Amino acid sequence: MTPKNPVFASTPPASNSGHRLRFDTAHVFAVPDGVRAAELAALQTDLRRVHETVLAGTRGGLDAEFACLNLPALMQPELADIEPAAADIHRYRDVVVAGIGGSSLGAKAVYHALREVNPPAGQPALHFLENIDPYHLQFLLARLAPETTAVIAISKSGGTIETVVQFLALREWLEKKLGTSEARKRQWIVTDPRTGWLRELAAREGLPALALPPKVGGRYSVLTAVGLLPLAAVGVDIRALLAGAADNAARCASDDPKTNPALELAALYYLLDVRHGKRISIMMPYADPLLQFVNWYCQLWAESLGKHVPGADPAGTLPVRAMGSVDQHSQLQMYLESRPDKMFTFLALDRWEDDRPVALPASERHAFPYLAGKRLSEVLDAEFRATREVVTRAGHPNVTLHLPALDAHVLGQLIDLYQRVTIYTGLLYGINPLDQPAVELGKQLTLRYLSEAKP
Repeated sequence: MTPKNPVFASTPPASNSGHRLRFDTAHVFAVPDGVRAAELAALQTDLRRVHETVLAGTRGGLDAEFACLNLPALMQPELADIEPAAADIHRYRDVVVAGIGGSSLGAKAVYHALREVNPPAGQPALHFLENIDPYHLQFLLARLAPETTAVIAISKSGGTIETVVQFLALREWLEKKLGTSEARKRQWIVTDPRTGWLRELAAREGLPALALPPKVGGRYSVLTAVGLLPLAAVGVDIRALLAGAADNAARCASDDPKTNPALELAALYYLLDVRHGKRISIMMPYADPLLQFVNWYCQLWAESLGKHVPGADPAGTLPVRAMGSVDQHSQLQMYLESRPDKMFTFLALDRWEDDRPVALPASERHAFPYLAGKRLSEVLDAEFRATREVVTRAGHPNVTLHLPALDAHVLGQLIDLYQRVTIYTGLLYGINPLDQPAVELGKQLTLRYLSEAKP
């Protein structure tokens, strides 16, 4: 099988300030129960403190407390290992990622954003095995051919139960058709550099294995080999992804929320919760390819911020996914006339690569005169602006992130932005945004139940 000319940029794309995210926070302040300018001003001391904490926590490179925020710069040398491995995987028609949570959601978000519409010809297809659902596994394997399939197992610990189960199933499927030797040629691993079952298996069988920096948690790992390897393997420009993240990092260097958008968003989300009781945070993209990004955000936000605080209310707001304009017809009624405990983040796309006019025949223009001469994107934009207005009229504070385009550079900005927002917000709550103690109990109980189960 011959390679399909993987696309790797030879140098990182130049910074492009005109290609940056734009932020509209006016509707946070405009509603009666929104943030007041005086509240934001009173938070300045705390904002400077958390910003200094983040700066201190990024000293030490990949060994720093907040090593995830150093990835845009520090992953460049790692590309010397990632890109050759990706080129090997790129030879195959299908690539299956066995991983769950932080080991899959980031790559899935970027892949669907950039490949959901009009995937480039000749590029492999990327598939994700996350949940241990026998039906989904059966359905996927029935569609794939072992001869033309590569597998990437991703687990920070090297022993995530869901990932182990899926990976073992994939190995068996490959070996039955191809034999052990050929099957091993189609397996790659991303895990801890030293410990865990996957690392031991790679050493024992000579499987290619890339390392996840130990200080980078799974949900913050999309800009490591966890996300970069599968994305590069299917032709995504990972250098542009890193460059976008680096651009956002530079944009967030100040301790002033007027010039640091991550600090501003963190301050607004925090104040809306603790001062105004907005306990539900709804993210609503108006572009279908961004739906998986919202899924990534929901894990990042919930697992990082949903923490018990001794002697105080629990930290964090409940992240909720909504889809414009679909959920205008399913969830919006509840949002507008239920308890006033919600805030909104809208994602709007400013430029569409593939747009088309509404196919309105002249004979039918009398029925829909407002559609004459309109493009699909204009109809969707009208839906977005109308929804934002009714949400605002109902008193729900909201922000809008405007994406200048849908490309790897912009996705890199989004990823770095929300990682920073999440960490800043956690520090404002006074919690550790990097751990997930409640989740660990569930893992322990799963192992107990498996041990107790009779064959």
